[in-house]
This record gives sequence, structure tokens and C-alpha cells, in this order.
Amino acid sequence: MTHDDIDLRILGLLQQDALMTADMLAERLPLSPSAIARRIRRMRADGTVAADVAVVSEEVGPFLSALVHVQFDRHSLDAVQGFQRRLIASPHVQMVLEITGSFDIVLLVSARDMESFNALVDSLLGGDPVVRRYETSFVKRRRKFTPALPLHELLEG
Repeated sequence: MTHDDIDLRILGLLQQDALMTADMLAERLPLSPSAIARRIRRMRADGTVAADVAVVSEEVGPFLSALVHVQFDRHSLDAVQGFQRRLIASPHVQMVLEITGSFDIVLLVSARDMESFNALVDSLLGGDPVVRRYETSFVKRRRKFTPALPLHELLEG
């Protein structure tokens, strides 16, 4: 689906604050609140807006975050898809990315502490025949964390 500049500007603003109302958006865009609301409804219906979520700060409590690079031993489609479904279903796995290079996927995983992390990784990766090996890098500090895309690059002019 193609989107015009106004759609992209709406999406850019909603990426900054998904709680902005159509009235608030209309103060920044050359459209009426009702026209903006219709566009937002359309973009939610067609899947352009995948979700409205709260990004929770680390102030809620300490979490251990890690990037886990996973190399597959088996590349059969059924086995890999089953493995990926298990990863996606886990509330501890925040991100699953298929990558190029010597590893096949990278995960962003969060757990309460090291003991919880070890138990999680043992259950998700330890005995799975799809996994050849994995390497973990622990996050020292989160300097930036956003799912926002750089939509300004798509705007004309």
C-alpha cells in the first residue's frame, strides 16, 4: 500500500506519541481532525499501524537484557519455523531478527536476573536440535530503544 506525505507525517507523529488525538494532530497538519481520524482508522485496518503500545521505561524495575546470536544446525523450513514460533511466543523475547553472516538470527531477550536468563535460554535454545550454537552479549546500558522507523526519509522534498 502506498502512502502520501500526509499519511507519513501522521505516522511519524504517532511514532513519537501514539496518544496524540486527531485534534492534536490537526494542529500540526493541514487536515481537519475528522480527515486525520479517517486516515488513522484506514491505516489501522490495512495493517500499516500494527499496534499501539506503551514503551515502558526501566524505572519499573531492574531487568537483564541480552542480545543472543543464534546459529542454526538444521535449516529445514518446518524445523526453523517451529523454532521461530516458540521464540515469538515467549514474552521474554522482545525481538527476533533474521540476519546475514555466520549467525542466522539475533534475539533481544529480557529476564529478571541472571538465574532467570539462564533458565530461559536453557529452555528456549538448550535442547533444540535447530540450534548449533549461540553467543550472548549483555546490555550494559540502554541509550536508545525505539521501534520507530525514519519515515522522514520517505517524505518528498
